[in-house]
This record gives sequence, C-alpha cells and structure tokens, in this order.
Amino acid sequence: MLNEAYLLFALIIITAAFVFARVSRALKFHGKMLVTCPETSKPEAVKVGLTSAAMTSSVGGHVHPKLGDCSRWPERNDCGQDCVVQVEKDPQGHRVWTIASKWFEGKKCVYCKKPIQPFHYSDHRPAVICAEKITIQWDQICAEKLPEALSAAYPVCWSCHVAETFIREHSDLVVIRPWKKCGPLGEYIPELRPPASADDRPAS
Repeated sequence: MLNEAYLLFALIIITAAFVFARVSRALKFHGKMLVTCPETSKPEAVKVGLTSAAMTSSVGGHVHPKLGDCSRWPERNDCGQDCVVQVEKDPQGHRVWTIASKWFEGKKCVYCKKPIQPFHYSDHRPAVICAEKITIQWDQICAEKLPEALSAAYPVCWSCHVAETFIREHSDLVVIRPWKKCGPLGEYIPELRPPASADDRPAS
C-alpha cells in the first residue's frame, strides 16, 4: 500500500513537471507579434495559439506554433501560415511590446525633454505624436501600423500626453502661461513681465 502511494505521488510529480515544461515553452510565444506577410511583404499582427503550442511541444523542447489570430483574418484565414517561421526563430524580437520598448529606449519626451523611462506591463504607456499633431499612446495604434507610425513619430511621456489630451479636449478650461526653469532648485516659476513704463500705459 505504501509503495503504491509513493508510485502515485511520483507519477503526479512527473506529470506536473511535464505539463509545466510544455506550458513554459509555449508562453515564450505569448502576446501580439509583428511579422512580414509572405504574400504582401507588409507588416501584419499575429498571435500564436498558446494551447496548440503547448500541445505540440516535443520532449526535446521544440515547439511547433500555429497562429491563433492574424490582422488579415478572417479574409485570409486559410493561408499557409508561412510567417510562423519568423516567430519561431525569434519570438522575443517579434513581440510588439519589445519593438516599442526598443524604439523608446534612450529617447526624451518632445515636450518636457525628460528621458522616457523603461516601462513594464503594469506601468503607464508612453505616447507618440505623429503628423496629425495629436498624442496617442503607442499601444492604441493598430499593431500592424506601428512600424509606419513610429518611423515618423516623436516620443511623448505619459504625463505630457495626459496634459496635451486635456488641453485638446477641454481647451475652454485651460489658460496657457509661459514658464521657465528659473527657481533656485530648478523648479518652474511663471515668467514675470517687467512693469509697464509711462509711455506704455494707456492714456486715461
């Protein structure tokens, strides 16, 4: 009886380890990714089916991913999925999040000139300003259009994006005043205008 209990416990541990290994390998393909469509030679957004990736994971660790979604579907959901090989070779490099993070790396906000800090999934997303001169968070841009948008965009931190959005949407509630970093600690102080001379004063 004791031997059977040990055997059952060992079987549970081996099964759990096997399932965990498969799921871990499949999770490398999580998230939205960008590929170059073999048919159009244009960027397209795809998602790998994690369930099929876990099920097709071999004992040796190789995963045979299949698409679960594509920006060209449902019109072309019968394609040969030849783009999967791109994701299979470098899932991290094709992830949309990675592409955006690398683009913002080392850049400064076009408004406040502060560096764009590395961001994580729980952080506020930085934004960009494009030809339309409207700020938009990068993750609100269609993934397949992101490379084109970033090629002509300027980086904007989240704080300035919020401020610019409020100014655009509630311009009647905003008063713009010139400010300069002239305080003793480098803080912003309103620009003071010199008092008007006698010649500049309106006649009474």
